[in-house]
Amino acid sequence: MRLGYLGAALLVLTLSGCTATRREQPPPAPPVAPAPEAPPSEDEGSSLLTPPGLRLDARIRPLRQTVTLELDPRQEAFRGTAEIELTLTEATRQLWLHGEELTVKDATFLVDGTRIQAMALPLSGLIAFVPPKPLGPGTVTLRVEYTGLARAQENSGVFREQEAGRWYAMTQFQALYARRAFPCFDEPSFKIPWQLTLRVRAEDGAFSNAPVDAEERGADGWKTVRFQPTPPLPSYLVAFAVGPFEVVDAGTAGRNRVPVRMLVPHGRAAEAAWAARVTPPLLEELEAWFGTPYPFAKLDVLAMAGSQGGAMEHPGLITFGAQLMLGPVEGDSSWRQRFFAQTQAHELAHQWFGNLVTLGWWDDLWLNESFADWLSYKVVTKWRPAWRWDVRRVEARGQALKEDRLVSARAIRQPIESPGDIDAAFDGITYNKGAAVLAMFEAWVGPDAFQQGVRRYLDAHARGTATTAAFFQALSAAAGRDVAPAFSTFLDRPGVPRVAMELQCPADAPPRLALEQRRYLPLGSPGSAADARPWHVPVCVRYVARGKEGRACTMLTGSTGTLVLEGAKGCPDQVHPNAEARGYYHALPRGDGLARLERQGGKGLEVSERLVLMDDAQALVASGDLDVAQALSLTTRLLRPDDPDLVAGAADVVGGVRDDFVPDTLRPQRARFVRGLFGGLARRLGFVARPGEREEQGMLRPLVVWMVANVGEDSALRAEARKLALRWLEDRGSLSSDEAWAVLNTAAAGGDATLHQRLREALRTTTESRERQLLFSALGAFQDTALARSSLELLLAPEVDAREALPVLFGQLSTVPTRSVAFDFVREHFEPLRKRLPRDTATWLLATGGSFCDAAHRQQALDFFSPYTRQIEGGERVLAQSLERVDLCIAQRAALRPGLERFLGRY
Repeated sequence: MRLGYLGAALLVLTLSGCTATRREQPPPAPPVAPAPEAPPSEDEGSSLLTPPGLRLDARIRPLRQTVTLELDPRQEAFRGTAEIELTLTEATRQLWLHGEELTVKDATFLVDGTRIQAMALPLSGLIAFVPPKPLGPGTVTLRVEYTGLARAQENSGVFREQEAGRWYAMTQFQALYARRAFPCFDEPSFKIPWQLTLRVRAEDGAFSNAPVDAEERGADGWKTVRFQPTPPLPSYLVAFAVGPFEVVDAGTAGRNRVPVRMLVPHGRAAEAAWAARVTPPLLEELEAWFGTPYPFAKLDVLAMAGSQGGAMEHPGLITFGAQLMLGPVEGDSSWRQRFFAQTQAHELAHQWFGNLVTLGWWDDLWLNESFADWLSYKVVTKWRPAWRWDVRRVEARGQALKEDRLVSARAIRQPIESPGDIDAAFDGITYNKGAAVLAMFEAWVGPDAFQQGVRRYLDAHARGTATTAAFFQALSAAAGRDVAPAFSTFLDRPGVPRVAMELQCPADAPPRLALEQRRYLPLGSPGSAADARPWHVPVCVRYVARGKEGRACTMLTGSTGTLVLEGAKGCPDQVHPNAEARGYYHALPRGDGLARLERQGGKGLEVSERLVLMDDAQALVASGDLDVAQALSLTTRLLRPDDPDLVAGAADVVGGVRDDFVPDTLRPQRARFVRGLFGGLARRLGFVARPGEREEQGMLRPLVVWMVANVGEDSALRAEARKLALRWLEDRGSLSSDEAWAVLNTAAAGGDATLHQRLREALRTTTESRERQLLFSALGAFQDTALARSSLELLLAPEVDAREALPVLFGQLSTVPTRSVAFDFVREHFEPLRKRLPRDTATWLLATGGSFCDAAHRQQALDFFSPYTRQIEGGERVLAQSLERVDLCIAQRAALRPGLERFLGRY
């Protein structure tokens, strides 16, 4: 049956190739080889039509590829010609390339000056090119003429966006989507030079990885832009953009004085000021760390039009979602500016680690993403010490620990067995856990040795690909010891070590810590999840004994061990179990270890060390190892109200006590506790900045004022929020971006139909992307179920891009009063939502059941979403993790209730 279908499809494609027309006159063609006297037999055809598995046949390798595209962003269809020079190690009857949603018009092989017509067969994201007789061994060139689709409201492949009435075309090929632009070897191990030519309308700009080589304007209103050949790149790093972008000159940067430009949608040049200001110095910081110049000829940074998000490290053409890259001239968000800087540092780090040296296959994705995240924290901390960006590293570590506690969590280096595994690898485990593990092992081997190891790795594999084994080899050579065994215990298995430590102070020997490790598991985890294999855990502690500080480290390789505090004079007053917050483990101080730390109130501890104690307290409550009352008491002792990072950390602990855990009878007490802890600061901050306010204080406003107004039920702040929200609706310049977020979301949480209608009217009349983002966020904050349902309907409104309305859905799922409304809406409209959202983001919808804390909704999620997991790549893991989160919540709610009642009963 399959062979019959394939044969019919092959015939149609062959006939369509013969009748294809061309806009441009081709050069004189080489002679065409005669067709075979007879078609292949059925057996021969069957062997020719056997597609490869997950990976293409490595015996056929590309040497270089040229692509010419005729592209008008106003039109969905585009035309392309691809020429791929190939080397064949043996006689070949079929050539399989990646190609998805491409219609081949003509395909020929050029062999020793002779053009040989080929048949083309599409099948499940692949195209087979079949010559009339075997080719090779040797070098041949495949030339393919085809058409493709640049879809609107997408976020992968070649896609189009409309902004302010103007159309733009852009690309996002990572991980598996270059095949939607041209037939290619769409795997990272195939790293070749590329040369692109774009034929576009004369009024549009055209941009790609390499500098422009030549530009010719035609009399027909079109122009042809030919780019220089790139250095060797995998297909996923090729990029281009077409449209009325404006160019902002950001000068030159680095040892080679590389030209730096910001490319922005029409009319938004002034909004790129911050991006243009910070990009050159960040590039230079990274050059200094790597010890080599930026490895590409230019650096364009492009703000994608429309509702795109995220960022991508294409060499020579880094792309960003406009909401992250661009900011208003007045009233910009400090958080946006700082996160842009960190994200830019991440993307620039990739230019060496990921672009200059590329992963060999997707199971080594961590080599790209973990490393870029780790180095971005390091570089920004050095560049702007006042930002204390190393604290953000600790926060990201805390996020990883929460994701890694799931039994269904994946390993950092996960074997890739399906396309869904590739998609799943782009998660918090790869980014946040990978970065945290790198920070731990950098501290273990020493920063200088670690840096030298990275430099060795890059020098050895520049312009090529490499593996984890190659990285370990370089790092081990620099460190003078084999790092692979210890590193691999964290890399190749999921989960978090829980390291228990008990202080022992014998009279006739130095004090010591008795250590014990096992996998951390929260209450509600499956009993079968216990894993007896030990990690190799670098454990470092800081202690104070008789007024003197000390530090001690060991490598805990077994289930138990001992750490001797050699330098301690007497029994320590306190022992911090994770010095500088570098260790990737949860620490359980036994005996009076936590009590000692609490009595000291964090004295002598770094901010990061206080935060890691808060993270551990949350985790130990969830596992049943610590009473929730003790965790909240410890948090209040570690808090310094004048330190924004500690306030944010404490707010995370308090916010971690879910509404599901708090009985209705105790909600007034919980509100009084929140007001007592944060109310004074919230009232001092207010919703609007005061003259002379420190930037860091202002950055707390969206969190603290919102928390006191909503969780703390502060009626005065709620009333002020409504008044300011109505003023903002009349004058959008009355509040900065951060102020407006806090005001609108607070006002909406207690809002009525009148305010809801005013926000809907504002949404209808504004096209400004930041205002729309604020409005959608506010519309997702209403607690009234009827108004919440009305907000959700925006996801299906024809005039609304469903992507920008997603904050409505996720905002409602995050609160108890509205999450059932949102969940029911998803189930009622699942298919329309799938069609309106980018096809590669459908897995998000499968996670919506994970916000609940009861068995009934868990069963509804299982029953409804299970059939879809077979249709959506990676859906099984997403659903399993969402159900596991429900199980954990149910178990923890029952366990935490008594301690929470005791604690809140004091208020």
